[in-house]
Amino acid sequence: MAHQLTLSVSLPDTASFDNFFSIGNEELTTTLRHFTSSLANAPTVMHIFGAPGSGKSHLLYSGVRLARESGHTVHYLPMREPEVDGSVLEQVDGIGLVCVDDIDVIAGQRDAERALFQLYERVHDRTGHLVTTALQAPLHLALTLPDLVSRLQSGGTYRITPLTDAQKRSALRLRAAGRGMAMSDEVVDYVLRRYPRDTHALFALLDRIDEASLTARRRITIPFLQELDRH
Repeated sequence: MAHQLTLSVSLPDTASFDNFFSIGNEELTTTLRHFTSSLANAPTVMHIFGAPGSGKSHLLYSGVRLARESGHTVHYLPMREPEVDGSVLEQVDGIGLVCVDDIDVIAGQRDAERALFQLYERVHDRTGHLVTTALQAPLHLALTLPDLVSRLQSGGTYRITPLTDAQKRSALRLRAAGRGMAMSDEVVDYVLRRYPRDTHALFALLDRIDEASLTARRRITIPFLQELDRH
């Protein structure tokens, strides 16, 4: 089957199930792995919700990558991107795996909601599979179409459990190790004290630190991070 990412969206190379810190979310990650790799004997739809920076998009990227590696047709639709709207939802055929990120963006937009509802129907009719993400469960998204809410709730609905500070420290170490970055306990503590603690911000910072240290050919130390802050 042809591989497809709607709008040719480029996914982060660093996003995978292997570097998602799954403690507290084991059932979710196991289910999503199975859902996106086999696309067999699974519900039509799966919904993932959680606070900003909790890792929803990371998990969706991971599922998209695994589905592609398993030979499935994949459509990825990031609803927060300005070029993605109801008209794009209407163009997706519903075959294979369809991932719609941040559907809370279209809550209250009746035309876009109807387009998502019709996309669900195409996915169901063509034995495809749909994964959606949002800040809340479908029932709490202020969607105006009751039929859309019921469809989104018909499969599994999973909340991402937020990480504790200790778990964020472990998650940061896991991601750093995956990039070959050596970070001392003091550096990790400094990062967690000085920067926003949602995982999205932390991992974006990690990318910046990695690039800067490679460019400067310097070890990652607290003085190095202080210099980086000044630029």
